[in-house]
Parts: sequence; C-alpha cells; structure tokens
Amino acid sequence: MKRTRPARGTFRRIFTAGFAADALVLAAGGLVAAAACGGRTPDMGQTGGTVAADAVRAEIERVTRRWEASLIAGAPGEAVADVFTPDAVRLPSGEPAVRGHDAIVRALAGSVPLREARFTIEDIEVDGNLAFANGTYRVRGPDDVGLEGKFLEVWKRLETGWRIHRVMWD
Repeated sequence: MKRTRPARGTFRRIFTAGFAADALVLAAGGLVAAAACGGRTPDMGQTGGTVAADAVRAEIERVTRRWEASLIAGAPGEAVADVFTPDAVRLPSGEPAVRGHDAIVRALAGSVPLREARFTIEDIEVDGNLAFANGTYRVRGPDDVGLEGKFLEVWKRLETGWRIHRVMWD
C-alpha cells in the first residue's frame, strides 16, 4: 500500500493548534491507557556500576505508556513533568523547537483526546545516564484520521527516573 504524506498543516487541523506535533511525540516517543509512571525505580537498573539495558527499557516503556494514556485522555499537559526533563527540547518536524516544561505545556494547550496513541520502541542503547531510543508511532484522532511515522528520543536519568530529554519525529 502506497503511503502519501499529509499536506503541511494537517496535524493542526487534526489535533488542534499546537498539539499536532505532540500527538506524534514519541515517548517519544511515548503515548495508550496503561500503567502510570510512579517516579523513581528503586535500583534504577544499576548493577555493579553498569546500567542494565533491560531495566532501563522497562522504565522507559512505563513512561511511554504514561504519555500515551495522557494523550488519549486529552490531558498531556498534566503528564509533562512525569515524561520530560525540566529542560527537555521537542523538535517537531517543520516547526520551531519547544524548550522546557512551560513551553511544552503551552504547546499542548487545547489538545483533544486521541482515539489511539502508540509509540513502539524498536531499538534502545544506554550509555550511563543517557539512553537513545528510536521507533515508530501511530496516532488516530477523534475523527479517525491517523498518522504514522518514526521518532528518535534521547532519555536522561534523573533522581525521579528516566525522562525524555530530546525528541524529534517525522
């Protein structure tokens, strides 16, 4: 099946002004009703000074599910602190960068609930307090219009757990 790229500005028409790019965030990354991220994981996946990639991936997946749930609920602004680092940068395709919690919350203002939001991490690499994840996303708006694409995320380990530090998608 041949996929055609939506016309520029389609995101805004589908999801409301400022939200288009957010619906595509990965867990950027990360977006469906699932477990909420409850803060710091007790051992943060550390074993003898090395980070266990499977433990890191599990926490990143939990945060991603939290993000998905917030998008489906139409309340992603309420999840920003649970998902992004305070100085996170979102890099929406064809739009200016969005820097920090306050700007991300403003960009998400007016978001409508999505019918579907799924971010699938295909690969993840961990290097100390940073993790690099890439994968695919699929979102569907209330009018059943769907978008699919790929994302790249840089995650950072904070005292509260792993959070998205940088994210970009197409």
